[in-house]
Amino acid sequence: MKNSVKILLVYVFSFLFVSCSNDFLDKYPLDEQTEVSAFKTNENFETYSWGLYEYFDGFPVDGGYTPVNISSEYNTDNLIYAKPGGQSEYAYQLKKVPATSSMWNFSYIRRVNVMLQNIDKSLMNQSDKDHWRSVGYFFRALRYFDLMAAYGSVPWIESVLSDTDNDSLYSERTPRDIVAKNILNDLLWAESHIKPEGNGTNTINVHVIRALISRFGLFEGTWRKYHGLNDSELYLKACVDASSKLLQRYPNIMPNYDDIYNSEDLVGKPGVILAKQYATDLVTHSITRVIRTSAWYVDVTKDAIDSYLCSDGRPISTSKVYLGDKDVYAQFRNRDRRLYFTVLPPYKVLLTGPKGTSYGWKYTDNIKDREYIDTLALIGGSTTGKALPVSNFVGYQVSCFPHFRNFPNGQGFMTSYLGFYFWKYYNRHADNMALRTSTVDYLLFGIEEAMLNYAEAMFELGKFNQEVADKTINKLRLRAGIPSMKVSEIDEDFDLNRDKSVDPVLWEIRRERRVELLGDGFRFNDLKRWRKGSYVNKQPLGLWVNNANYGNKLTILNGTSEGYAVLYDTPAGWLDKYYLEPIPSQEIALNPKLTQNPGWESK
Repeated sequence: MKNSVKILLVYVFSFLFVSCSNDFLDKYPLDEQTEVSAFKTNENFETYSWGLYEYFDGFPVDGGYTPVNISSEYNTDNLIYAKPGGQSEYAYQLKKVPATSSMWNFSYIRRVNVMLQNIDKSLMNQSDKDHWRSVGYFFRALRYFDLMAAYGSVPWIESVLSDTDNDSLYSERTPRDIVAKNILNDLLWAESHIKPEGNGTNTINVHVIRALISRFGLFEGTWRKYHGLNDSELYLKACVDASSKLLQRYPNIMPNYDDIYNSEDLVGKPGVILAKQYATDLVTHSITRVIRTSAWYVDVTKDAIDSYLCSDGRPISTSKVYLGDKDVYAQFRNRDRRLYFTVLPPYKVLLTGPKGTSYGWKYTDNIKDREYIDTLALIGGSTTGKALPVSNFVGYQVSCFPHFRNFPNGQGFMTSYLGFYFWKYYNRHADNMALRTSTVDYLLFGIEEAMLNYAEAMFELGKFNQEVADKTINKLRLRAGIPSMKVSEIDEDFDLNRDKSVDPVLWEIRRERRVELLGDGFRFNDLKRWRKGSYVNKQPLGLWVNNANYGNKLTILNGTSEGYAVLYDTPAGWLDKYYLEPIPSQEIALNPKLTQNPGWESK
């Protein structure tokens, strides 16, 4: 079995592992199997490790509709869950202390520790032992990173606990300082001991470990700086060191931004460090179909639209080529290309068949209606990438965008409330797709993130300059079709809409991160680590519309006849306690030594 399909095979392995007959489970209990017979050879550890890969997020394989990376950004200023009653529980102060939570769970830590504690008893040579210990340290660090980002201090567990080990099972939370240093130390040990190329193509290797150090180092370093904790530089320097090695190893990026999100095979492509693979008859998902149906509820906010630079390299507040937002064609004109690949651009065509089921179309007489049809044809770059007009999963053409859910114009598919439709995963690989038949790969670690991590960490360390910008941000801007960042030109008046508490250059670095990774699942943790939860306090706005053009069926800001489309009211506002998640009440009831996070204590 080829090593190149490790991340795909994990699902097959996991299915076989949990779907065996009861007789099989009776004969081979998990603990007996792993402790007695499954940890002898290098191949044993390889097989066991497949099950650890399932921790990585990706596209839902059970028919679910929204990937975790997207749903996490419903709690930010980027996206909304565009469905009545779908408001962010943070922005609208709906978040409560849960009784239980799948996040406060240490079963995965136990699975990793089972492997780690059997390494020294195996028949492997020292090199193999070091390799699998490194792999175990990586996965344990990955899980603890998520736990710490959510809860702060959490119990640190390095051994497999028995049911009778009450002192360890019901222990106190380990201080954040210790947890963070344990994560970093484990990753640094793994970096120096893992087999550099891992166990084959697309497996955990030294580059993947460095990618996690880069991600974790930036998160913890900036969290500590903006939340008043010590040792921020320790983590920022770790981020810089790991990121710089990755930039040397991956000097190029994929030439087409859209291909990052709509490729059938990401492995081996420029800048791809690790990807989750999918294949027909093995592991598939539903994203390619669902995004082309009425069941897609992902809208982008005007605030996010406004964050994209213009073609002169300046923000909308000071650009000479920005044409305002009162006309959607003008609003999208002269913008960063990443906007066109992330938010479905405006267009209008005439259908040549029945309105709801037409496969054919032709241009209107208005030249504006085809502007972005032509633009996408020029920059799309592939026959299966993005193109206008869009069609639903059957192939029925959508006559126009924006296309509102409350005024679908006889076509109930691919609609939105705000008018800004998130279509990053839209592609034309196939029509008439059933659920769970998509095989587009999912990026787990890419060099673009490492570039952005490096740029931000270098600024936080006082080392950001034009040279850093040129080998990070400006590589991304070249692909996006906008001018390079010139650090010397960024002053207090570069963006009149800037958060004045943020340095102008740092504001632009953060802008680049926002647009490059929009919808990729980073924004919520970014707002937390920057201590900028207040960014979600704005009412999510959509497209500027004349309601009469839509049968007066849309909801407009302040109830006027012309203005920004809205779905939700103004948020109640972010609370400081939201920076850390509440520990489930049942966990505290079971373990009195656990203390609740600040602000969540029972009143």
